[in-house]
Formats: sequence, structure tokens, C-alpha cells
Amino acid sequence: MVSTTGTGSITSFFAPKKRKEKEGSASSPSSTVTTDAEPSSTNNTSNDCSEINPYKRAKKEESSKSVGTTDNNNGEQDPVSVLLTFLAASSTEEGCWRAALDKHFTSKSFEKLAKFVASQRKSATVYPPPADVFSALTLTPLHQVKVVIVGQDPYHGPNQGHGLCFSVRKGVAIPPSLKNIYKELQNDPNVDFSGGMPTHGYLERWTRQGVLLLNAVLTVRRGEANSHKGKGWEAVTDEILRVLAKNHKKSGQGLVYLLWGKPAAKKIETVIGSSGKNRVIISTSHPSPLGATKTNSPFLGSKCFSRANEALVEMGLEPIDWNVDGELAGSRKKKEQVDV
Repeated sequence: MVSTTGTGSITSFFAPKKRKEKEGSASSPSSTVTTDAEPSSTNNTSNDCSEINPYKRAKKEESSKSVGTTDNNNGEQDPVSVLLTFLAASSTEEGCWRAALDKHFTSKSFEKLAKFVASQRKSATVYPPPADVFSALTLTPLHQVKVVIVGQDPYHGPNQGHGLCFSVRKGVAIPPSLKNIYKELQNDPNVDFSGGMPTHGYLERWTRQGVLLLNAVLTVRRGEANSHKGKGWEAVTDEILRVLAKNHKKSGQGLVYLLWGKPAAKKIETVIGSSGKNRVIISTSHPSPLGATKTNSPFLGSKCFSRANEALVEMGLEPIDWNVDGELAGSRKKKEQVDV
């Protein structure tokens, strides 16, 4: 038993590619949550994803910029195809997510969302760029997810949002919320967060270890926070969370949810419930300066990162190295094998 307290049709275009035969088959308090968790093997992966390399991101081919089918006599690209270009056309790394979400991607509601995003890109600047909209999925394959962090919508400044919640590209000023995230990591005595305060806010290293950095809404107009709220993205990310929970329930692999702020906690509770087998929920206030020290479950001082790792270990999973720089142990081992 692990107890955590809030102190803390569109046709075959989207079908997974066939493999070659030789490859083989601002804040609020949250309630206390108690969940059951049983040990699970880290090798519990679905057959469809067994050969996926979690350390290699799909390359974005130049030609993919023009990928898309036409839906009228004027030669305009189908908005759904355009929106899904970088999720549907690149590599097997994305295959599991794509196949699992196909039913939603072929729905009328998603078609409506795709048309909205397309119209927005024609009339305004929209973030993140098309290649990064589904980065949370392309960087963290379905069967590799161990930790889920839920954000609200992308950063709405130039060059900030790139598809991962709370993360910004290198060279961009670290946002206040992420500074508090780093501060919490530095002050957690049970986390090895070395090297002082990071000089960038790029969290891709987390995703390569199984941390799904998912915003509730995946696009936004420049300079207008929440401008794409209520346009259909919430249904997409709800389905992502359902698919994830269903997949892990089937495989027996555990999941840890780090929920910061009332919106994140409410989304998870609404979509999958607040308790369940092989599931640990750690809730705190939001890390923004407006909420990081407030409520009965403040983010700062919550030790949420070390608590997440403790839960992972108890479920038989590898803990997360929360540093944002440095080569990962798995990458080093793989490189050594290649060198030999």
C-alpha cells in the first residue's frame, strides 16, 4: 500500500506502419489520496511497441512540411492530416499512441478542432509550431510512461512552448513556475539534483525516462493565454489519459501522477478517478509564484519528486533522474555496447 498526502473514414493514413518481416513481431489545495500499488516489471510492454527505442526521437523530414491529403477541389490540405502530420507520418516511436488514439482522431469532434487550429494559423501566430504540437507523445512512447505531469496550456511567448508542459527551449528565459520546480528539486534532500540551478528550462531529458509532460490544451495564440481553451483539445488529452490508464492497467505497470494545482487534479479525477490499482497520485498547489507556498498542500516543501521516485521503486520501476543535463545511464550503456 502506498499512501500519498497532498503536502505536497480518415483512413489508413493514420494506421501504424507495417514492420519489415525480418524485424519480427494558479492554485488550490487538493485532497489526500490513498492508492494501492503492486510491484510491476519494467519489461511489461505491449507487443506493438516492444522494439521502440525510447532514446531516439523521430526525425522530422523536410518533406513532411507538405504532407497532407486534399479535401476539396481547390487543393487545400485536409486539416486533420495537417494537424497529425508529425504524429502520424514519422516513425514507429509514435505508433502506439497513434493507433491507440485512432478512434478519436477520426471523430467529428477532432475534425472540428483541426479546422479551428488550421484557421487560427492562417489568421494569427499559434504556438507551438506544428512539429511540436504532439511532442509529449512523440518523445514518450505509450508503454514507456511512468510519471504523468499535467499542465494547462502552452506558453504563449515567442520560442517558449514546444509541446512539453512547463518546459521551454534552451536560450529562452526560465519561466517563474519552472524556477520554483528547480528550487523544490534543489531543496529536496532525497533528490540528487546536482550542479546548482540549471541555466535552461528544457525538460526533454525527463521525457526520455518516461515522464509524460502533457498540457490539457496543446495550442495557443501568441500573447493570449487560454485562447484555445474549450475548442476541443481537452477531449483529446482526456482520451490520452484514458488510453494511458487502460494500457497500464492491462500491462500491470505502475503510474505516478504529479498533479500541481486544482485544474490538474480535477482533470485526472474526472477522467480516470482519484484512486486505483498500480496508481499513485501526489497532489500539491501549483508551482507558480502565486501558489507555490499557499494552500494546505504547498508545492514548495512537498518533496513531490522524491515521493514520486519512492512510489516508482515500490512498484518495481526505475526512479527518475530529475536532472536536466547530463547523459542518461541507459544512453551510456547503449553507447558502450555500440563502441564494443
